[in-house]
Amino acid sequence: MSSLSAKWRTFRGLSSSLKSLIVLSFVVALGSYMVTPFIGVLMVQAVGLDVRLAGVLVAVATFIQFGGSILGGLVVDRLGLKRTMVGSLALRTTGLLLLGLAVKVPWVAYPAVVLVAAGPALYLPANKAYIVTCVSDELRPLFLGVSSAALNAGMGLGPLLAAVLIDADPVVLLLGAAALFGLITLAHQLTMRPLARRQDALPGGVTADRPAPAEKLQTLRGALRPVLFTALAFYLYFFFQSFLGLYAAGVHNIQVLGWAMLVNCAMMVALQPPLSGWIARADYRRLVAGSFALMAAGTAVMSLGHTAALLSGTVLFSLGEVFLFLRCDLEMVDRIPSNPAFAFGVQRLTAGVGGLLAGIVGGFLFAHYESAHDLGMFWIAVAVQCAVAAAIALVLGGRRTAAAAPHDEQADLEVVS
Repeated sequence: MSSLSAKWRTFRGLSSSLKSLIVLSFVVALGSYMVTPFIGVLMVQAVGLDVRLAGVLVAVATFIQFGGSILGGLVVDRLGLKRTMVGSLALRTTGLLLLGLAVKVPWVAYPAVVLVAAGPALYLPANKAYIVTCVSDELRPLFLGVSSAALNAGMGLGPLLAAVLIDADPVVLLLGAAALFGLITLAHQLTMRPLARRQDALPGGVTADRPAPAEKLQTLRGALRPVLFTALAFYLYFFFQSFLGLYAAGVHNIQVLGWAMLVNCAMMVALQPPLSGWIARADYRRLVAGSFALMAAGTAVMSLGHTAALLSGTVLFSLGEVFLFLRCDLEMVDRIPSNPAFAFGVQRLTAGVGGLLAGIVGGFLFAHYESAHDLGMFWIAVAVQCAVAAAIALVLGGRRTAAAAPHDEQADLEVVS
């Protein structure tokens, strides 16, 4: 009870800008995931692209969305956190408008998808850097977990709402999402306060300046292991996100995707914040290997094809996500503490590489098993890759035991006005 009271006092002590950002993170994810899981379906069924070309387009968009985030730190250095977020949301609004037009003018789909992907490439590193800048190191796992929960709540509800609209009229879905993002952009402009960069204290009370580019590259040498596992995690995750909709449409009903994404995100919302301290303290090698093993079990169950199997497999896969993705975030920012926007940009670049490979490999794998009339084998192929990733984690996971774990939930906030 005292722990809950301490957490409540912590939340009440947040700046109004940070409270607004956490709420807006939910709305951003809601709007994004009204469209993102359905991009492949929209490209094939509404725009009329071949499934292989659609898979490559989704792969390129995924790489831009995640890989482009390496530029997020540079843009933040130039524009600041608030202006970077507002500008990135304007890009996504424009992309959604063009995507609605692409249903009638197919070639517009190419620049539209690029703009839709470029928005979050800049937005999410700035979003997470804003949070990390606003709170103490002790509270970092908790608030990254809370931010992730807000994002995942939107991710869960977005596909459920869109699954109804996409069957009725894809253009209404896309233009509605564009209007929502226009409002989100305005809300960021009105509610967010410009934030100075947090300076990290060195021994003796000296503050660290922003590292030079050469120093950033030197710092990355100590982060190669989390970079590898982040790439593997997102490579496998994007099989789930990008192809579950096509699989559900092929073997059952597209609306199952909405329920599966809701289960996925509800588990992230319910489990990640309360488990954030344990996730930060857990043995790194065992946590990562166990997470990949859960993802392997989940995708194997999905191969059975019926609704119960899809939802049960999603539960197992999501449990692996709960542990894996927060620890990936913590490991990156723990190794590059002086520039969180750069740290999250690197993390998302590696995610982009994983997503690019998943889109290309997944597109051809899906087309192969679809032509063989055996889509269940698609998920068996994914499960085998998850099992291989678990084995790699056991061998290369090292002995590192804990990231920046919270030890005092009543620690003071370092809110920068």
